[in-house]
Amino acid sequence: MSDDPYVYSGTFVLRNKLGLTDPKRLQTGERRMVSQRIDEGIPSGAFDLDHLRAIHRHLFQDVYDWAGEIRVTELSKGGHQFMFRAYIERGMADVTRRIVAAQPYEDWSLPTFAAEAGHILGDVNYIHPFREGNGRTQLQFLKQLCHVAGRELNLRQIDRGEWLAASRAAHDADYDPMGRAIRVALERSPSSPSNLRT
Repeated sequence: MSDDPYVYSGTFVLRNKLGLTDPKRLQTGERRMVSQRIDEGIPSGAFDLDHLRAIHRHLFQDVYDWAGEIRVTELSKGGHQFMFRAYIERGMADVTRRIVAAQPYEDWSLPTFAAEAGHILGDVNYIHPFREGNGRTQLQFLKQLCHVAGRELNLRQIDRGEWLAASRAAHDADYDPMGRAIRVALERSPSSPSNLRT
């Protein structure tokens, strides 16, 4: 039996505003509501923890009471431990410092920017601030980072299998696969003057 405070007692199903206890129905309902919130537009910000929290809150506000709140439990997946919650604020502050120090990105070549973005997203994934919904939140964060760099990213161009593999690799401090996944997705995204820079 799980002692996870986020789940219904005796189950592994996350407590939710929809009152759903079937994981497949919850997944379907969550996906539909998050898609609607994406269509409304994503909150912008300073690429800090507050920004990440605002994105998560916006995406999951219809599904979870704790949308936008930092997790209160430790998390691991596939034998990989995510950042201990006591260090989440410090970890994200370091990411934000690096983003601010590196800007402006507009004159960076595509390979250089994609490599930097891969490093950033790999670390944001390791920080994993939320109990659920980290991946979708991170992708919206990435899309906004690309926009600030003058590049428009179509998230549908990211191969899901490659992205998951890249996330696992980044957990072991190998950021190259994530950088490659971002570069390929940007290359496949609709052309704009900035996306044509190589």
